[in-house]
Amino acid sequence: MSNKIAILGTGAWGTALANVLLENNNHVAMWGIDEEEINDLNNQCNSKYYGHKKLNRPLNFATKEITHIIDFYPDIIILAVPSIHIENTINLIISRLKNKPIFINVAKGFNQKTLKTWSYTIDLLIKNKSKGLVTLIGPSFATEVFKKAITIVNIISSNNSILKIVKNVFETSYFKCIIHNDVKGAECISALKNVMAIASGIIYAQHTSINTRSAILAQIAREISYIIEVMGGEKDTLYQFCGIGDIFLTCTSSKSRNFSFGKNIGKSSYRKMKKKLKTLTIEGYWSTKIAYQIIKKYHIPAPIITHIYKTLYENENEKKFIQNIIPEID
Repeated sequence: MSNKIAILGTGAWGTALANVLLENNNHVAMWGIDEEEINDLNNQCNSKYYGHKKLNRPLNFATKEITHIIDFYPDIIILAVPSIHIENTINLIISRLKNKPIFINVAKGFNQKTLKTWSYTIDLLIKNKSKGLVTLIGPSFATEVFKKAITIVNIISSNNSILKIVKNVFETSYFKCIIHNDVKGAECISALKNVMAIASGIIYAQHTSINTRSAILAQIAREISYIIEVMGGEKDTLYQFCGIGDIFLTCTSSKSRNFSFGKNIGKSSYRKMKKKLKTLTIEGYWSTKIAYQIIKKYHIPAPIITHIYKTLYENENEKKFIQNIIPEID
């Protein structure tokens, strides 16, 4: 049976997920604020991100009017807006809903106000107005998903009944969803891997040795595992697709904004790159502050997080990044 799915956000990721859902013959509507993107989507493409490549089939509609989404009576609502707009977007729609949909979160990082992962905030906002919340995360660049590259992600919730619905809605021959229940652990990794990607980018720019790079990736996994534990997650989540898979993807590929940001710091300087933070969305930059607070609060040995924080916020010399880290690894 086809489901009615509303995607809030008309960016690259929202469009890629729409394409997967259309392949499964779901009814899909999209909401956004960019008129050019909306016009494109109503003509079965999103040229800003994917040129003139067509979606698998036409959307039901794309719109700037939130009332059109309300009247669509969606079974599922996907939150695919930038994380800084999540709360405003939910508040725009939640009191007007005429039914109780499943919400899906694809945001990564920490809420700067609560210092917690986004599912905590979303859960509070949709309480009693939904069937529950699922987080979809894993090694998945939007451009690769749009091209139908084989992709395996985790869908995460404590509610197995809604996880089964979401799995059925999304799965195709190339897009697979693995059910997992450790919300805290998975979202902790999702936020921290962006911090680590900046650090990894600096290392990759300054050191071509596979020995050095591999050692740093191993240390990244160690530091994340310590934090998962103190935050109430399960260490085994590190070995899920949302764990080591997403860490490897984000910390080694130039398609990752955070990794590319780190590489540019390593090649030139943080002082030069800091100016670009006004126009670039670098989730790891903001998450670094919170990660540093966590390791200080719980006395966690985490030299990579310590020195990426000092590089970004205390003017520590990025050229001595690895020299500062290595003596503290134990």
